[in-house]
Amino acid sequence: MSVQRRFPTTPGRSMNRFTAPAFPRRTSAESVSVRVSDTHDADEQAACLTDWGQCYEQMSSGAFDGHFESYSFDGIELFQEETNQVVQQYGQPQPGSMTMAALLNQSEGARFCGTAVREDHYLFLRGGQEFHFRTPQRATLVAVTVDMATFGDYCQRVGELPPPGACVTNGLIRKGAQDELGGVLSSLMQSLRHTPDMLRHTALRRCLSEGLHSTLLGLYETGTPAGKDLTASTRQYVVNKARDYMREHVDEPITVSDLCAHIRISRRLLQYAFQDVLGTNPARYLRAMRLNGARREIRRQTSEHACVADIAARWGFWHPSRFAAEYKSLFGELPSQTLKAAVRH
Repeated sequence: MSVQRRFPTTPGRSMNRFTAPAFPRRTSAESVSVRVSDTHDADEQAACLTDWGQCYEQMSSGAFDGHFESYSFDGIELFQEETNQVVQQYGQPQPGSMTMAALLNQSEGARFCGTAVREDHYLFLRGGQEFHFRTPQRATLVAVTVDMATFGDYCQRVGELPPPGACVTNGLIRKGAQDELGGVLSSLMQSLRHTPDMLRHTALRRCLSEGLHSTLLGLYETGTPAGKDLTASTRQYVVNKARDYMREHVDEPITVSDLCAHIRISRRLLQYAFQDVLGTNPARYLRAMRLNGARREIRRQTSEHACVADIAARWGFWHPSRFAAEYKSLFGELPSQTLKAAVRH
């Protein structure tokens, strides 16, 4: 069974082993694609991820059952793949792309490009280069694919050099103590599975893009960069400039990269300034600003049938229950309570 939703529809492409058209599959601001498939053959499973030229070979005994779901928007593809048998996978991601993947249920037997995959590993796939992946039995893998040019633009926008790991071959990347790529992708996939229509909101897609690119960049950053010793007056100046920009755009869901581009400072120096002056990081501060923006919009509603989830999505919150929890933590009441009070008055 295969279900596909595409806004707008784009023509399908044939897939041949180890051949792929040039990336990026750049989508317009309104183009969103959702694909869900249940499979009963390794070849069917291989065909789910288009333009990768994949070949799957079942290696363990028993009937094959697989599942695939994908959410594509603005040049980014999130996907989750589940298989119940050991599978040898061969393929080649689209040239010009980079993919980071995580196995959610680690077990013995997984090997990627000749190396055993451990619990503290992520899989890195460079577009245009052949990979070989031997899955464990009953594998669940979540991944994100981005356009390398767009990722490079993001790195430049936040004042960081493109990470060396984005320019090399396929391989494994060791997880850091705070890395949560698997959990982030899994949680995001769960939210999109329940409410895929949230992707129609431009602000939410923009926040998702920012968050995913930031997460990928964070996987490569190690050590303490030069420049942490900003003077106190410089740190205060940076924070003042950032807050002035926020006030000027109070009704917009601002991102960290917006602040970096406006102040012309790197993401890490911005973080040091916020931490030293305000005792918090810029991402957490912006989240509070977006929560306040959502609250203002909820308080302007005149109908009890107004959709709080839509308002949350317009302000970049993609997980409804997490939005409600963060909202209550900050304001002492649920969004639904704010709405009821606004309608009564």
